[in-house]
Amino acid sequence: MSHETPADAWVERLVRPALAADLLAVVGYVAVAVVALSQSGVYGTPLAAALGLPLLFFAPGYALVSALFPGATPDDARSDATPDDAGQHGLSGTERAALGFGVSLALLPLVGVAVSLSPWQLAPATVLLAVALVTVAFAVVAAGRRVRRPADRRFSLPLGVWLDDARRAFSTGPLSERALNVGLVVGVALAVSAMGYAIAAPGPGQSYTEVALLSQNETGELVAEDYPETIEQGQSRPLVVELTNREGERTDYSVVVELQRVRKGDGGRAKVVEQRQLTTFSPTVAAGETWRTTHEVAPTMTGEDLRLIYLVYEGDPPRDPTAENAYRRAHIWTNVTE
Repeated sequence: MSHETPADAWVERLVRPALAADLLAVVGYVAVAVVALSQSGVYGTPLAAALGLPLLFFAPGYALVSALFPGATPDDARSDATPDDAGQHGLSGTERAALGFGVSLALLPLVGVAVSLSPWQLAPATVLLAVALVTVAFAVVAAGRRVRRPADRRFSLPLGVWLDDARRAFSTGPLSERALNVGLVVGVALAVSAMGYAIAAPGPGQSYTEVALLSQNETGELVAEDYPETIEQGQSRPLVVELTNREGERTDYSVVVELQRVRKGDGGRAKVVEQRQLTTFSPTVAAGETWRTTHEVAPTMTGEDLRLIYLVYEGDPPRDPTAENAYRRAHIWTNVTE
């Protein structure tokens, strides 16, 4: 007489075909990843990479494959099945996992194009949300298609078989073989962890800050073009300054804005012959976050081909800010008339 333990009862519930445990796991992972990545300070960190990579490169493809192939694995096919039924029996778990990566790579460009054609801005957060919605939609369709099939013809994860094999590997046989199995599991876990850390953790030189100058086009969208070619002295023109923190930690910045008259010096290098400091910004930006501000450019000197330059520093700026000692910089050329 056998007695069922609480753990066995839970496993039996999980492997029931009607439950679709794999699809529930995918949807649950997507929800956790979206919530975590939306938190301030997470984006741009190793944790974000560890959560975002499977969300982008596995989850949507696996959900779509599950929607296309709701049937059980070939080993679960009925003995009286005909060759015409082979396509309905579906794929094995290994095949589904492998196809999940390949199909995800094919889906990402399509999602990116769809987002770019939508009213929303093409940004990492928008793409992640779009991928999450697509994944959940495919998973719902996959669950619906599975429910409409007979219970013995639906795909389900063989959790019971996996657990039985694991129990036998660690509880039966010679002590040396069991120790070897434990060592293999620990070795694989360490290898996967090391590879994941190598992918997710930023290496030397991978920490940086992005700076961009943007203007508004006729539709009100921010673009890196259509800069003011001519500004009248005494008037102002708006220009949007954008900083994105990829340093992996909260960072204090200084942005020094100068209007410079530049001439060619020795060797053809630019030489500043006159400069006027217009303003300074001192934003603090969390890791992975983007800071924007609108700068009303009001020139204080006139001339042609003046350089409007934004010098970015970590912390306080030096006494003599220049393009050479700036951490990051961005500039445009403009004419200032009287």
